[in-house]
Amino acid sequence: MLNTAQISLAEVMRDRRRQLSTRLAAGLTQMVCGGLLLGWTWSIPLMTAYISLQGVEVFYFSAVKRDIPPHEGREHVIALTIIALSSVLFGAATMLLGQKLGSWGDVTAAFLLCGTILNSVLITIGCLAAFQAMVFPYLVYFCLLPFNTLSRHEGPSLPVLLSLLASGLFLVTSVGQIWQRWSRNKAAEILAVRRYVAERDANEERLLLLSQQDALTGLLNRNALRAQLARNIRSAGALLLIDLDGFKYVNDTLGHSAGDRVLGEISERIQRAAQPPDTAARLGGDEFALLLPGVTGPVAVMARADLLITEISQPVMLDGHPINIGASIGIAIHPLHGKDPEQLFANADLALYQAKAEGRHCARIYHAGLRAQAQGKVLRDTELRLALERGEFEMFYQPQVRLADGALTGAEALLRWRHPEQGLLTPEHFLSALEGGLLSARVGAWVIETACRQAALWRAQGKADFRIGVNIFGAQFRSGNLVEWVVRTCAAAGLPPEALELEITENIILRHEDDIIAPLQELRELGVGVAFDDYGTGFASLSMLTRFPVSRLKIDRSFTHSICDNQAEAAVIHAVLALARSLHLKVTAEGIESKAQALALVREGCDEGQGYYFGRPMNAAAFARTFNLGVAGATARQPSRL
Repeated sequence: MLNTAQISLAEVMRDRRRQLSTRLAAGLTQMVCGGLLLGWTWSIPLMTAYISLQGVEVFYFSAVKRDIPPHEGREHVIALTIIALSSVLFGAATMLLGQKLGSWGDVTAAFLLCGTILNSVLITIGCLAAFQAMVFPYLVYFCLLPFNTLSRHEGPSLPVLLSLLASGLFLVTSVGQIWQRWSRNKAAEILAVRRYVAERDANEERLLLLSQQDALTGLLNRNALRAQLARNIRSAGALLLIDLDGFKYVNDTLGHSAGDRVLGEISERIQRAAQPPDTAARLGGDEFALLLPGVTGPVAVMARADLLITEISQPVMLDGHPINIGASIGIAIHPLHGKDPEQLFANADLALYQAKAEGRHCARIYHAGLRAQAQGKVLRDTELRLALERGEFEMFYQPQVRLADGALTGAEALLRWRHPEQGLLTPEHFLSALEGGLLSARVGAWVIETACRQAALWRAQGKADFRIGVNIFGAQFRSGNLVEWVVRTCAAAGLPPEALELEITENIILRHEDDIIAPLQELRELGVGVAFDDYGTGFASLSMLTRFPVSRLKIDRSFTHSICDNQAEAAVIHAVLALARSLHLKVTAEGIESKAQALALVREGCDEGQGYYFGRPMNAAAFARTFNLGVAGATARQPSRL
């Protein structure tokens, strides 16, 4: 049912104009019936007044082409007055007729009166339905009329027959008009329903499509691929998880729109590499998947993965410029590596992690050792967290000396873990787990704080030019506030920035190149030294020395160890020292274990040395005793654990 907030009185009046013939037919019928049964003296005046009101309504609101404004008070009053008077007059005639009909007539008259009032109420509140034609009450009334008359054992007199004829004419007129309205509206309703159903089906299809497809590439999304795996797990074959290498650089430097274009091109390449009935999907970000049903042989799967890497690695042309993107792939095969979608995804993820850890741009197949490593890493992460909370980490220091005269110039701060069961552990036992976990930034901060406080203490106790070198974790660059934190830490410890040297490894540069150049440049401008650790052992290019604000190179122990025996290794050291002099960089050689190695490095012009020949890593107290730094056993106050 409609209400007044949904339909205006003007609309009600327009509908009443359309229903005028029905109301006039009802009034004439009642006038004839009343005249035949009760006499014309009351019937004609009463119904004439009723019909006159209908005429006033028509001429006032229709003849002058007038509509009721939404907020016109006078027009509302007139319209509602006409409807109310019509209802009263029609109801009065109905009551008089009901008095003639006896007991059955009383019931009929009351029902008719209720129907008439109901009709007026419905019209007033805007219900423009079949009740507006007033068919139902009159139908009951005219059907009961002859039976109430016959109940007095009288034959059907002429007035009764005429009454039935008049009621029949009225019913035909009313039903005909209702049928006409119904037919006209029904066609519109059917069309509206059809249109609604079509729109609903289209919307449902679109929503279903959106729930299953990636909006950017049109590939299946993660949920759809999982559902497909669950439905056809027996023929799943091999699952390849693909992670793009170098995509972050595109997003950060060229913007997300360029990144979206690259993703679109990569998705097309993956689709071209797919062979029916293969299924390609985008899992989110720069991670894709390829399902190879029926392919279960490791050799065949690796061949497909290698072809996919080759296809993805072709340069992507973006506004005329080539963009180089690589791919790392993790592979899990059903049922060898998992019998349900969750296992396949989890094991393929472990294989993908292994591929990225081994240098990226390669594919790796899951094996049980990866699961054991992952579980061991979880256990080690828990132990590392407890170690930090219990204060089990310790700082050791290895001396660095000037090779020309053997004078102490500084030390490298080295992390040790005094495990409650396994004893003192060196970094090779826990460093990989620490770097890959969530604690590396907190432990790295603790290391810098501790080393800075100890170096400041030793400088205050007489070694004014003492320098401390600290290895830094990649996670510390991701925090975004490394520069400010280092400055605050040095200030709190009373250590000049030039007395601190941060050592970075090649792995950190390769993994976080975009994140570290700017903060290192700021730190270098503040006086903090930057040392390139283990130089020459990996894929470090000469261009790194020009792009990064490096102040020192540290020659790896593998070269130092063979300097006296291997001419090739000696030639490498000679070349590194010549390069460093050209770039005005200091050089420290690591791993010096003999006097001969130290003398050879002096002849080559190396600045400083570090190794067992000068001293093993030792705790602060032992270091102070060995090199006569202040009071024996003096150790800097440990900073609060983070």
